[in-house]
Amino acid sequence: MRLLALVAALLLAPTVAASPPRPPQVVEVAVGHDVAKGFVAADGRVVTVAHVLGGDTVAVDGRPASVVRVDRRLDLAVLRVGGIEGEARFGGGSGTTVLGRPAPVVRHIDARVDGSAPRPALELRADVETGDSGAPVITASGRVAGIVFARSRTRARTAYAVDGTAVARLID
Repeated sequence: MRLLALVAALLLAPTVAASPPRPPQVVEVAVGHDVAKGFVAADGRVVTVAHVLGGDTVAVDGRPASVVRVDRRLDLAVLRVGGIEGEARFGGGSGTTVLGRPAPVVRHIDARVDGSAPRPALELRADVETGDSGAPVITASGRVAGIVFARSRTRARTAYAVDGTAVARLID
């Protein structure tokens, strides 16, 4: 019986190891009356956009959160949230989505928003709504390719996301 279990484990091991990573858990970030999205990047850590942060208290899915790190140039923030678990993997790929909606990457750009310094970004063909800032851009393999930070005021179905490699550096 043990031999049969060992053989089954060895045969299944490559399948389990080759399975794609699961997409990260998407959460709601509330700061006063403002709401954004975020995602669980690691146990106790959530990534969102910095432009929603202010002097008000921060909550993630109703749980109190504290700001651990902020990069204003990239418009990113890392929050500490007790009792939240998960892991995100970063990297590019095809078939990207935002909140389950198709969001193909059009091109890599240096984005300037409202006169800000340029930042590495992805231009997406996507419909994003108010409150979608902070949502992860997910590849078909479940990796985070970017984080939505704005939508175009002049071009329909155009949104922008911080490149996921910049996000991974912020968390490390």
